[in-house]
Amino acid sequence: MKILRFERNDEAVAWAKKVIGIEGMSGDVTTISLVDDMDQFLAVTVFSSYTGTNIDMHIAARPKSRWLSRGFFNASFELPFRVLEVPRVTGLIRAENLNAQRFVSKLGFQYEGRMRKAFSDGQDLVLYGLLREEYLKHPWSKNETTRGTTLDEGKFSFHGGPA
Repeated sequence: MKILRFERNDEAVAWAKKVIGIEGMSGDVTTISLVDDMDQFLAVTVFSSYTGTNIDMHIAARPKSRWLSRGFFNASFELPFRVLEVPRVTGLIRAENLNAQRFVSKLGFQYEGRMRKAFSDGQDLVLYGLLREEYLKHPWSKNETTRGTTLDEGKFSFHGGPA
């Protein structure tokens, strides 16, 4: 059984950083986690750098696990686009992680640029973006079972709000 969790932010962020190799997630963060029957992380979406017009999204998954679920993805996109109503989400990926780049492209994200030597190990970072109107046209956004019931703004906190 897979269960969505909206707590354990510090633990979820630390786990996600280790899995995807992202060193810093700036500003206040919040998470949505998918856990197994043993309450172990299968996947985590970390949201950071919320400005009111953009939010950074990082998705980490346990390697070789069956983590992909419609509920997890719906929740991960409902928060920025329906609860916070930001115009865009930014995905930040290590340049050498070609699987992640292919994956977010299939989700509808568009390649937007490259930051050379963005990591302390000298590796590059690539940026992908997804606009709210692109998401709203996506078949996932049409799932009535999650809209308005899965997410409640009170479950999430970005201390200090938009910059």
